[in-house]
Amino acid sequence: MTVSLTHITRLFLLALLTMSIVACGFHLRGNGSVPSQLKVLTLTSESGSDSFDRALRIELSKAGIVILDKNKATKETLNLKINSITTADTELARDGNNDVSQIQRRLSSAYFIRQADGKSVYGPRTITTAKTLTNQNAEESAKMSYNQAQEESLNEDLARQLIYDLNYAPF
Repeated sequence: MTVSLTHITRLFLLALLTMSIVACGFHLRGNGSVPSQLKVLTLTSESGSDSFDRALRIELSKAGIVILDKNKATKETLNLKINSITTADTELARDGNNDVSQIQRRLSSAYFIRQADGKSVYGPRTITTAKTLTNQNAEESAKMSYNQAQEESLNEDLARQLIYDLNYAPF
């Protein structure tokens, strides 16, 4: 009887641990690398966000991708084209005064990998990230400062999402 109880307890603890890991948002991701055809690119960004463009250049560099000037590119050099970033806010909560206290901000964009002649070889691919923003009922200056910091974090997440997606490009 004690042997089976111990076995059941172990299974229960294993199931509890597994559910806890899944509930916290953990995702096992491969240690992929960007295909060799994408190691040297030109970049055309129409994102409309300097913060995103800066974060993207940092993430591209971390992934070992070299960004060339268009006038130094050859015919074989592929182009990474980023479309404009769209922002969508969803109201999540209101306080006692009926002021919005929480929103979910979602950033999304599409990108292409194109040849020098403009023909798409990969894409359009959509990248998306979202974050819950609290303190929306704080003083305006505190709210703006908080939202700006969170927006930069979202831009970094969006850039990482693009690099992660490039790891699985079929080249």
